[in-house]
Amino acid sequence: MPQQHNAFPDERIERIRALLHEHSDPQHALFHREYHKSQLIFHGLRAPVLKQLYRSVFPARSRLDEDELSGIVNQLWHSGCWEETMLAIMLLERHQRQLPLDYIASILAMTRECEGWAQLDGLACGVLSQMALRFDADEELRRQCYGDVAAWAEDSCMWTRRASILVHIHPARQARLAEDYCWDTWESRLHEKEFFIRKAIGWVLREASKQYPQQVHDFLLRVGDRASGLTRREGARNLPSQLRIGILGK
Repeated sequence: MPQQHNAFPDERIERIRALLHEHSDPQHALFHREYHKSQLIFHGLRAPVLKQLYRSVFPARSRLDEDELSGIVNQLWHSGCWEETMLAIMLLERHQRQLPLDYIASILAMTRECEGWAQLDGLACGVLSQMALRFDADEELRRQCYGDVAAWAEDSCMWTRRASILVHIHPARQARLAEDYCWDTWESRLHEKEFFIRKAIGWVLREASKQYPQQVHDFLLRVGDRASGLTRREGARNLPSQLRIGILGK
């Protein structure tokens, strides 16, 4: 879906753009643009204001059909505006239950176009990881979902590789971790020097440790110094003290 474009904006998009201009904060826009090191246009809306704008255009009970969702997400995502890309992600998150398995290919394309962690984490945690949970009940869909995303770990785009790690965040929290995929994926990226990769592995290990403390301990113990200090500290943070000492020595 995201690869298509529509030259005729939906009236809701026109309303969004009017509201973005109305609530723009040039000073915060400059700060936000420099923080994300992005070439996109920023209006400087803070998160609560952007969420309020989203709810005003798309009320809580409103749902889009497949064609509406496709058209609006495409226009928002390819608008060249940071806030509009975040609204596209909010729409996908709300409608993730109706996204089919083959939409994962569209998410892959979007991860390669991300210009910051906020976009990527919205896609990976808010959309992709929730889809993985939904497909978990069907073994064939589960295998296809996790198998496809596991291959992203070798992608040339760092944000796509981060998504291959974070797809496991919600399954970890709900004790439905895909252990036949997650450990190998995380271990395969331990050599990376990218902060956002090291942080992602530590983050998902930290979440997994709440439901799988022994497995996380054993993983960190086995990989040892191949994991960065950041990954070890983050991953061991929520382990029971007797297990944490074995990893961090304190």
